[in-house]
Amino acid sequence: MFAAVRSRVAPLALLLICTAMLTSACVKQPVTTTEKTSIGPYSDFAARLIVIEPKRRWQVMLQWRADSPDRGDVRLTHAATGTVIELRWFANQMQLRSTASRMWEPVDSTQLGSQGIVIPPQQLASILLGQMPSHFIHKKEGLWESRASGSPIRLQWTASMHKLTMTDIKHGRRATMLIQP
Repeated sequence: MFAAVRSRVAPLALLLICTAMLTSACVKQPVTTTEKTSIGPYSDFAARLIVIEPKRRWQVMLQWRADSPDRGDVRLTHAATGTVIELRWFANQMQLRSTASRMWEPVDSTQLGSQGIVIPPQQLASILLGQMPSHFIHKKEGLWESRASGSPIRLQWTASMHKLTMTDIKHGRRATMLIQP
């Protein structure tokens, strides 16, 4: 019985916990000022996303397409269960669908925040395109931190491995995206 409940809950939680990723507290709306970074630009790529939480670990394959922060889509595939989750956005409007429900359903930043996503997809797209939102403070080469969501969030970029690690320091969650350009 628990497996059945978990399999119904897991698809939504899977996307919501991993898409941008991934931590906790409330999501702030995207900001317009940015700082140029050494990340990307990555507008269309596949990646492996590894999520480590205090009580569980999992990974998915990710297909990302976003030519600008204002419009994009992401597809997450969990190979072990066959679950596919898709999220698309246009400006501040976001929609979600999964193998459990093929209909596009609206989702907002509050819902994403309640599932632990503190970096909305618009901001993640900006980061992946090489433009860091201004609320992220550059600490040292390849390392930024922000408290805009209320919780300290750390981004670490390892250029040689095309690896972006997003950490929610307060809640002990970490998502690592291994980009395959």
